[in-house]
Amino acid sequence: MGSLPLYTVDTALEALKKYDIQESDLLDWEKALQLEIPVDEYGRKQYSPHHVNLFKNIKKHLALGRTITEILEIINLPPIEASRPQIASPVPVMASVGGPALDSIPLAPPLSPNPSMPEVPSVNSVSQRPAGFTQPQAPQSQQPSAPVASAKTLNKSPYAAIPKRPNLRGDQLGDGAANVINLVNRLNREKDQLYKKLLETEKLNSHLYSANSLFHNKVREMAGQINELRKNQNENEKFKLLEEKSRLHKQLLDSEKMIQARQEEVQQEKQRNDMMKHHVQQMEERIASLTTPFDATKFCGDWMETGSLVEVLYDNFGINIESERVRLFRISELPERIYGSMTIINTSYHYETNTLWKRNESLMVSYVDDQTLEGELSAEYILDGVPVAKAIYHVLCRRSH
Repeated sequence: MGSLPLYTVDTALEALKKYDIQESDLLDWEKALQLEIPVDEYGRKQYSPHHVNLFKNIKKHLALGRTITEILEIINLPPIEASRPQIASPVPVMASVGGPALDSIPLAPPLSPNPSMPEVPSVNSVSQRPAGFTQPQAPQSQQPSAPVASAKTLNKSPYAAIPKRPNLRGDQLGDGAANVINLVNRLNREKDQLYKKLLETEKLNSHLYSANSLFHNKVREMAGQINELRKNQNENEKFKLLEEKSRLHKQLLDSEKMIQARQEEVQQEKQRNDMMKHHVQQMEERIASLTTPFDATKFCGDWMETGSLVEVLYDNFGINIESERVRLFRISELPERIYGSMTIINTSYHYETNTLWKRNESLMVSYVDDQTLEGELSAEYILDGVPVAKAIYHVLCRRSH
C-alpha cells in the first residue's frame, strides 16, 4: 500500500487557496498550537493531509468568531506520526498455512480526527481467528524492501486521494487464512467506502464554507447598503426639514413686514386723524370767534414782537434784509381794520438819517389768547417814492408788562 501524500509549503497553500490562508497564518498557527512539522532531508516542511484538514478547521472556527484558545478545546491535534509517510510492510510467507501473517498486512492510512465519524475497527481488532493459526516469523532474507515514498511525489488535488490496497486471493493461502483475508478485504472495502464518504463530506463542507462566506459577504454588503440608504434618507429628511424651516421663516418675516406696514399705516392714519381733529378744533374756534362778538380792546397794550423771515418777494436794490427781527411796539388805540378776532395794522416809518428812505409795514395778526398774538408782517422798503424791496415775516407777539 502507498503512504499518505505529503505537502510542501507551496502545495499546502495551493490546497488551502480557496480558504484564503497565507503562509504567515500557517506559521502563526504552528506556533500557537505548538505543532511539530517534520522536514525532509533538505530541511523542507512536510505537511500531511491531517495538517491540511486541521488548517481548514482552524480557518472555519476563526470565521465563526472563536479564539485560538477556544479552538484548542474543540479540535484534536494530529499526532506527529500521522504526518510521516507510512512504508508498506513486507508480506512474509506463512510457514504452516502458506499465507501472510495477520499482523504483517498493510493498513489503510489513518483519517483526520473527526468526532462525528465512526471509528472503523482495524485488522488487529479482529477477534475471530482460525483454530490452530500460528504466526510464523518470516526469515529476514526473504523480506523485500518496500519502496519509500518520495517527498516530491505530492497530490495535486486539494483533497487526499484514496490509497490503493492489495488484492489478496484466498486460493493462494490456506483455508483459515483465506477466511481472515476475506474478512480483511471486506473491512478494507468498508473502510474505503467510509473514506470516500469522508472526502465527499469534506468537499461538501468546503462548498458550504464557500457558500457561507459568500452569504456573509452579501449580508455585509446589504447591511452597508441599508446603512447608506438610511444615511441618505436621514440627509434627505434633514434637507427637507431645513427647507421647511426656511420657508416658514420666510413666511414669518413676510408676516412681520406686513404687520409692521399695517402698524405704520395705522400710525399715519392716527396722525392724520389727530391733524384733522386739530384743524377741526381750529376751525371751530375761528367759527366761534366769528360768531361771538370780539372785544377789540384786547389788542391794546405793549407787545414784544419776534419775527422770522419767511420770504423775500423782491430786492432790486440789494438791501441787507435781516432774517430775524425783534421789536417792542404799542397799540394805544383800537385798530381801524378789525375782522372778528383778527386785525390789520398799517404803519409807516421814516429814517431821520436819510429822508429818501421809507418803510411801510402791514401787520396782520389774530388774537390767540390774552397774552399772545400771531400772524404775518409785510415790510416794504421805498426809496424816493419807488418800492425797491419787500419781505414777509412770521411774527409772534407776547404781551409786555
